[in-house]
Amino acid sequence: SRIIMSTPVPFSKPSSYCGFTWPGLPVQGMQSQNQNIGGRRTAADDFDTILNEGMKRLTFDEIQTEQEQLHGVAEDVVLNENTINDLLLSLKEQLNHLKKGSAYETAENRSQAYAGNRDLEMAFLRANEFDPKVSAEKLIKFF
Repeated sequence: SRIIMSTPVPFSKPSSYCGFTWPGLPVQGMQSQNQNIGGRRTAADDFDTILNEGMKRLTFDEIQTEQEQLHGVAEDVVLNENTINDLLLSLKEQLNHLKKGSAYETAENRSQAYAGNRDLEMAFLRANEFDPKVSAEKLIKFF
């Protein structure tokens, strides 16, 4: 199931609600905390301007691709069992290179079934566009 947007959704500034700031929350009748302060532009205003200008330059297909990647539903990657095994082997090599003295190494020594869980490793690979090096770094930080 694919969600098609007819027009790009504009990025809105964070809004204030009950004393909290919630990005993109439309609150009618309330001032955004990041609006101009005394006629001066804030860093958030500059960021919003840069982000909006960049988004205007993207085509509909580019926006759709970015949204799919952001939400982890991109359908471009098709993996067979051999490719998955190669990726997992490469991830293990990266982990062996990076794990010395880390919490990951301690967890691995206590429970190989937990630290070396295939589903956990695949989750990190998927989240990092199947890059074993980046996945290994983030998996080490996770522990």
